[in-house]
Parts: sequence; structure tokens; C-alpha cells
Amino acid sequence: MKNWKLTILSIGALLFHISVSSGQVKADSRAEEANKKLLLHIVEELFNKGDTTIAEKYFVSEFAREEKEFTKLIRKAFPDLRITADILVAENDLVAARWIATGTHRGKFLGVEPTNKSVTWKGSWFWTFKNGTITDGMGKGSWDALGLIKQLQSK
Repeated sequence: MKNWKLTILSIGALLFHISVSSGQVKADSRAEEANKKLLLHIVEELFNKGDTTIAEKYFVSEFAREEKEFTKLIRKAFPDLRITADILVAENDLVAARWIATGTHRGKFLGVEPTNKSVTWKGSWFWTFKNGTITDGMGKGSWDALGLIKQLQSK
């Protein structure tokens, strides 16, 4: 009889643990989805529309300054810049994105004078979110600059 009661208690404890854990998974999942949506919003407003106030709103100050400068630089070179995140993966506070950029080269960029060529290049970001703010990330350095330069310099 004691083993039977112990088995029932063990099953009950296991079910309680599973229900508590699944609640945490649901909360984590909601935060991950919110972070992915926020990344897409930032891409649309900052890079695609050129609203540099977005950088100040969503990046910690050290990254905000860099993102504002880079956005101004790249949008001057590619005024019709369009970045689309085609793969998003979130785990806890980290969101990884693979993106594709397109634009027409109308201003000097990476030492290359305007060519009026339409180009496409790819890259990725790994951004860490804390309470709706990007606190850590690598974005500018993880894109195919060489592939872009080759397209710009091709005949």
C-alpha cells in the first residue's frame, strides 16, 4: 500500500512540475515572439524608412550612435534600401536574423562611386533584448561586403 501511495505522490509531483515548466515555456515563447516582432519593426522603421530616432529608442546608447551613423551612410548610398529578414530564430533574449538587402547604388559606399546598379546582398544579426531594448549585438560586421563590392564593380 505504501508503494502505491508513493507512486501516486511521485506522479502528482511530476505533473505539477510539468505544468509549472510549461507555463514558463509559454512565457518564454511569448517574450521570444515579441522580440522577433520588435526586430522586424526596427528593421522596417530604421533601415527601410530611415527613421534614425528608432535607434535611440531601442538600442543602448553605445549601439544607438553607431546604428544611426551607419543607417545614414547606407541610406545615402542606397536611398531605396530594402532589408527583409527571411529567417528569425529566438532563444531566451537572443534573436538571430538572416536578412537580404536590396537597393540601387546612388551614393559613394565602401570607396565605390555611385554606379546606379541594383544590387542584393545578405547578412545576419544576433541581437540581445532586455525589456524591449537591444543591449548587445553584432550587425554591421556580419554581412557580405565583398559580394556587394563585386556587384558594384562588375561591368
